[in-house]
Amino acid sequence: MQFLQIFLVTVFIITCIVLMFFILIQSGKGGSLGIMGGGASNSAFGSSTVDVVEKITWWGIVFFFVLALISAIVFAVPRKKIPKPDTDNPAQTQTIPENNEQTKPVQNQK
Repeated sequence: MQFLQIFLVTVFIITCIVLMFFILIQSGKGGSLGIMGGGASNSAFGSSTVDVVEKITWWGIVFFFVLALISAIVFAVPRKKIPKPDTDNPAQTQTIPENNEQTKPVQNQK
């Protein structure tokens, strides 16, 4: 179980770093260039790099949330089961002991 937890944390951190990179290289809605020069028109991915980067970002976000849910399940601490009370036996009442020497308060002696 510990190996799975370490693996999930490692993949989660790598996913966060890759997702930050792809978010930062996207061009803004105002037509400005991204940090890494996202305004190039010719690319190896096709006619528009923006579409590819945007798709990778969305898939990265989906992967991030799925990984977060799986991590929450794996890291959850199981609850202790509380035993149900017996309904067949009514609760026993405790009787108050009669006044005897054990229940008398100690008096100060001078």
